[in-house]
Amino acid sequence: MKLQEVFVKKIKTIYFGFFVVALASCSRCEECQLQGNSETICETEFDNPDQYEDAISEEEILGATCTSTGGF
Repeated sequence: MKLQEVFVKKIKTIYFGFFVVALASCSRCEECQLQGNSETICETEFDNPDQYEDAISEEEILGATCTSTGGF
């Protein structure tokens, strides 16, 4: 019984590790629509998160509607 509890704890730790790695590898993306045109803007395209946020803001100022796509 004791060995089974240790095994379950190790499996949970491994799954948690996979979950953390999966979250760390994801990048944020936004799909912006403007006058029938669509553009995907991903955080990985920029040097830092502020540039990414600025790009989204610029699109929205121009009238685009941007929604999160949760890209990789």
